[in-house]
Amino acid sequence: MPDIEVNVFNQKLKLSYHAEEKTRILKAVEVLNNNWNKFSHLHGKVSDLKIATLISLELQDSIENINMLKDKIKAKEADNVLLNKQIDFKRKEFEETNKIIKRLESELNTKNEELSKFENILDELLSELLEIKNNIVK
Repeated sequence: MPDIEVNVFNQKLKLSYHAEEKTRILKAVEVLNNNWNKFSHLHGKVSDLKIATLISLELQDSIENINMLKDKIKAKEADNVLLNKQIDFKRKEFEETNKIIKRLESELNTKNEELSKFENILDELLSELLEIKNNIVK
């Protein structure tokens, strides 16, 4: 494993790392040093251990916030899964209803055709009856 020399809290450290971890280590060192600089007004007033403790508390609080956000994301993902299941169920219901509507429309068209045939027959019968009536009246 390669080594890298970094300054953390104004202390030189030699760290061994896996190649894919180098960027993460450098980012973590940068965050720690930025936090160290944030408490620079305390240097000389309190011990470095107290400053490191404050930084640790702040980072731990950030970790807790991240964990809470992860939990919220998991809950939203679970809600999303449930909503997707409901959408699928409603989609299936819609498709079934649509099939029923199409079947009923087909039946209605068939009945309308039959009704039209009956109306034609009735018109013919009425015409014949009118003709018979006219013949009788003559």
